[in-house]
Amino acid sequence: MKAGLLIIGDEVLSGNVQDTNSSFAARLLFANNIPVQNILAVSDTEEAIKDGIHFLMDKVDLIITTGGLGPTKDDITKVAIASYFKSELVLDMQILQILEKRYAKRGIALNELNRGQAMVPAIARVIPNDVGTAPVFWIEHEGKTLITLPGVPSEMRYLLQNELLERLRDKFVNEAIVQVTLNAIGIPESDLALKLAIVEEKMEAANNHHEKYKLAYLPDLNCIRLQITGVGKNKDLLEQHVKQFQDEIELLAGKYIFAIGTETIASYIGKLLKERGATLATAESCTGGYLAHLITSISGSSDYYQGTIVSYDNAVKVKELGVSQETLDKFGAVSEETCREMLAGCLKKFGTTYAIATTGIAGPGGEVDGKPVGTVWIGVADKSGMKTKSYFFNRNRVENIHLFSVSALDLLRKFVKGIE
Repeated sequence: MKAGLLIIGDEVLSGNVQDTNSSFAARLLFANNIPVQNILAVSDTEEAIKDGIHFLMDKVDLIITTGGLGPTKDDITKVAIASYFKSELVLDMQILQILEKRYAKRGIALNELNRGQAMVPAIARVIPNDVGTAPVFWIEHEGKTLITLPGVPSEMRYLLQNELLERLRDKFVNEAIVQVTLNAIGIPESDLALKLAIVEEKMEAANNHHEKYKLAYLPDLNCIRLQITGVGKNKDLLEQHVKQFQDEIELLAGKYIFAIGTETIASYIGKLLKERGATLATAESCTGGYLAHLITSISGSSDYYQGTIVSYDNAVKVKELGVSQETLDKFGAVSEETCREMLAGCLKKFGTTYAIATTGIAGPGGEVDGKPVGTVWIGVADKSGMKTKSYFFNRNRVENIHLFSVSALDLLRKFVKGIE
């Protein structure tokens, strides 16, 4: 079988928004033995959407659309789909009731635009959407399948992985599938691929008429999910071979792999600290509290996390963390020396088992001689010692802040586990 992706949105075609949905979906589908043959981007017009559907219906068995499902008048994906399949839009009471409950919880009355999101093509089967208000539905027509997904990347990814993937496997994949996902951090995708080239060669050699193996790289900022997939008739044999490939990957890249499954670096750190009965506090400058946000986004983080000092201004570094003015004058805020004094001050202030400190230049301004935008010093410490490291990320401000924070958690992981 073959799949096609229809990416809907003027913002993508204008270059104002980068399309990350198609690359994520293509990788995930490929890893699950549903290869994508076509990826097509079209504008927010009924004619363009219908032309896109017509083009793909001729070439693939499965079409997945993303975008154009919001409450505003320019979100016309479902109107175009209903028109293409000569189906009327009808009010889906289940969607309407869900929307009413969600808006009521927020103390907001459902207006006509929001109510319109409960309108779906009469021939469609509605798919639950627990992460947004966009209508997600599934249409079967003359042996072809069309599925809609929202354009918001976080919603699209969640729905594809958690609501649709198993349904797609049941329909389009009639063989056993064995999958293991390893989560890696702190290494570029290209470098990781070089390390694992020999494993991919072994997978290729193991492929035959009865079994097929694939290694998919599903990258996010500074994190990469390595998805090992085996497809075939004999599930026991697939499990045996997938485990062998997993062991080889862990042998070659074990220091970068922090977890198996869907765990994030923040949830992994939480589990690591809980296992040791340890506590953590942070001293943030360039991350501005985002590191604390990642840590506290994990349920139960109050068991091990005590708080942060956002010492964005140097005066706060001096007053709250005990950083000396002499250090700041001589070495600057973005320096190993300042980072170390922030760590010492954080440990003293909170009395925790571990501390993390971040000080850097997120950009786009703030560059100084020898310290370009994207430079950061990160440190971790306990009462017996410290580890500091300088990083450089050439991204925009928001991505730099995220990368600084995730790298800080990874440095703590290595510090606690004794990984060099």
